[in-house]
Amino acid sequence: MSNRHWMAIAALTIAGCAASPRTIRMMTSPTIPAAQGMVTASSAANGNTALRIEVRHLAPPERVASGATIYVVWAQALGQDTSQNLGALRVDSDLHGTLNTVTPLQSFTMFITAEPSPTTLMPSSSQLLTASIQR
Repeated sequence: MSNRHWMAIAALTIAGCAASPRTIRMMTSPTIPAAQGMVTASSAANGNTALRIEVRHLAPPERVASGATIYVVWAQALGQDTSQNLGALRVDSDLHGTLNTVTPLQSFTMFITAEPSPTTLMPSSSQLLTASIQR
């Protein structure tokens, strides 16, 4: 094989290692001690971060916060005060939920709150599940 072929193989191997997904266990608030959450972060197109958030044993939002109807997933860049709404996390009758979403952030705190609307612009309740994402 030529040097060019070896270099191409090495580049693909390195890119594959850098893009491999990383799964992180989320920290749970004492408010919802039975809840469990995992987030898988991986590289996406254009340098974005793809996230798959999975929760179990998460009570319906109306039982966690007054006036809440939905869970919202947020990303907050390290050292910043503002948060980005990444989408609504719906929980089924078995208390399981999954959300696939994307953010341009590379290093950030991801957290879940109970909200009155999926389109809310700022978190209005306490952080129920959290994870620190470093890509």
